[in-house]
Amino acid sequence: MRCPFTEAELATLLNRPVRQLLTAADRRRYAGRRLLITGAGGSVGSELARHLADCGPAVLTLVDHSELHLFEIARELAERVPELVVEPVLADITHAARIGRTIAAAAPDVIFHAAAYKHVSMMERDVCAAVATNVLGTANVAAASRDAGARFVLISSDKAAAPRSVMGATKRLAEFVALAESARGARAIVVRFGNILGSSGSLLAIFRDRIRQGLALSLTDPGATRYVMTAGEAVSLVMKADLLARRPETYWLDMGEPIEIGPLTERLLAMEAAAGHARVPVRVVGLGPGEKRCEELTTQGLRMCPTAHQRIWVARQRPDDGAAVREVVAGLRRLVEEGDSAATLDRLAAAVPDYVASEEARAHARRQTAPTGRRPGWRQTA
Repeated sequence: MRCPFTEAELATLLNRPVRQLLTAADRRRYAGRRLLITGAGGSVGSELARHLADCGPAVLTLVDHSELHLFEIARELAERVPELVVEPVLADITHAARIGRTIAAAAPDVIFHAAAYKHVSMMERDVCAAVATNVLGTANVAAASRDAGARFVLISSDKAAAPRSVMGATKRLAEFVALAESARGARAIVVRFGNILGSSGSLLAIFRDRIRQGLALSLTDPGATRYVMTAGEAVSLVMKADLLARRPETYWLDMGEPIEIGPLTERLLAMEAAAGHARVPVRVVGLGPGEKRCEELTTQGLRMCPTAHQRIWVARQRPDDGAAVREVVAGLRRLVEEGDSAATLDRLAAAVPDYVASEEARAHARRQTAPTGRRPGWRQTA
């Protein structure tokens, strides 16, 4: 999915130039390689596909569960780089056997795992869906990557740092899963960054649609801060981190100083006014369940060290107990299959340090869990 803002508009909103980060030498290192992207139709996945397509890989396999988004990015690349071999695969990462066969057939050198559920408010409402995709889906892709001998790059989020939401907790556990696979021979790294400016369903994309419809904006907290960069900046740093990596570690992308949401919204309003769209009212509604006022990129216990690139840092941490992580994943797999949302949330909270589930998440989990442990509406058959 393409960003709805032009590069000039992004620079205005960021209040800084958009940085061009990849070098010709970086691109040459991907030439002739077999590459695979999960979530290839999403905002990050599709931008990653564009960047990698320009590097001249031998084959670029695109995996997504959305037929429309997969079709759109595959068609775009076919028109943009007609000589490139693009293999679109309609598959869901939560189906272990299907994703295992897909990765085995593709035989990739590198897997960029961008598939994830990302909206905090939605994931607060359905912990089973969040765990199934963000944790179990990651486990499926990481295991298939290990079996294929591919390098595995998990694209994570700043919401995994000191998580306060279901989404953040599932991404943090996904990080544990990816790094734990390394003890079994996988070549895995984690790359963590913040918000992508103008991505699908993002605050600014929603705000621009509402301004053009003449509708009021609902702002959580003008003083709330977020780390923000463009999709192009994020994926080029992901590619650089992959090229820098020598061992299973968590890489942190330096996104500069965090941006306050209030001034960012004012820049958008001014930009839209200059384009002829009337200013609309702004209502302050307060933070929602699981939302932080100020995002972080690191957590206590992680020691940040510089790398060869000035904008990429690496987090030194003790290796996770692989057996314990696999036990947690097995338990979550069983609970998700049973539809036991309340127990799934409890297990998630127990597995992720510093995470305390919101009252709203617990209320939704209780409502979704039938007395038998199955979701309401499920019927047992003989």
